[in-house]
Amino acid sequence: MKLKRNFFIIAALLASGCAHAPALHPDKADPEMLAVEGSAEFNARDISVSRAGAVLDAEKKAVLRVSELYMDETFIAEKRAELESGILKNYQPYVARYEIMSEAQDGFYYRVRLKIWVYNWKISNALRGLNLSGIAASRPRAALVQKGQGGLPFLEAFKSVFSRRSSVALEEYPFTSDAALAAGPEAQLLAAASAAGADLLMSVTASAAPSGAGVNTGFYPSRAQASVKVYEVSSGKALLDLSSQADAIDSSEQASFSKALASAGELLAQETAVRAARLFKADAPLRLIFSGLDGLETLEKLKIQLARLDAKGLRLESYSSGTAVFEIVPRSPDPQELASAVLRGDSMRLELDGAGGEGVAFTMQK
Repeated sequence: MKLKRNFFIIAALLASGCAHAPALHPDKADPEMLAVEGSAEFNARDISVSRAGAVLDAEKKAVLRVSELYMDETFIAEKRAELESGILKNYQPYVARYEIMSEAQDGFYYRVRLKIWVYNWKISNALRGLNLSGIAASRPRAALVQKGQGGLPFLEAFKSVFSRRSSVALEEYPFTSDAALAAGPEAQLLAAASAAGADLLMSVTASAAPSGAGVNTGFYPSRAQASVKVYEVSSGKALLDLSSQADAIDSSEQASFSKALASAGELLAQETAVRAARLFKADAPLRLIFSGLDGLETLEKLKIQLARLDAKGLRLESYSSGTAVFEIVPRSPDPQELASAVLRGDSMRLELDGAGGEGVAFTMQK
């Protein structure tokens, strides 16, 4: 196989143990172009108003398209609300300039087709800052359901500690807030978790009660009891069954209960995270490096092609000067198998540069 001039640079990237591609310097990162259509209601009295509205619509669409390039596929639908309230709420700083290619009235609408240059690196950095890129490695996804009336102090403490200490990803699923479903049998919850795409179901309970007389002293001692059961959704098998308790005292009974419940939640989450770490290992991602790309539209086509691979996760890590770096969690961790799978589904004239270590490198032929 013919060696490319940039092979040694690519090989060094593959051999590198760093988790991310080299950071882009803003002064060296030119804006990238996309062709985008926009529309707005037609204003017969002032076409300039229609044009301006259509341009703004196109700019927002351009920023959304680039954002979706950097987001894990499962995040695009799940995190749309966060996108709308974040990057898409104030999208114009990510647009460098535009050029109108065509514009015309279309019934009740005014439509424009633009070339829009966007600051790709700014969007990538903003997504990371908002934690919207998705996870690099394939982690088990857990649905957390509280049975009974344990209260928010316990649940918030459990979520906070477990999320910080465990590789298991706690996800928000609509069915977990269904009180009737939570009060029913575990089999129904497992069916709901399976339909939602969760890997694990975590069923928690908590309660607090007085642990001694507090009327005469002015203080109220209490004790909280908590438990968690962790199920494998695919098989329905119970993997963990743990419990904890905690004591607290305060000048009001309600405050004492809250403290005890929060402490019990923290203790239970710590033990659950430790035990879960022995059962669940995050799959390490491999890196796919593509050089010779000629813009964001080609990158969009490449990501669609890669999404057809049999993989647990796929995310664009970086793109600059025609080189894209993806992180992928394939079913098989063998780089050679991954390289073959990419080439079997290729429609973009890719040529293999090398495979080994932590990933695979390709060049797109002109």
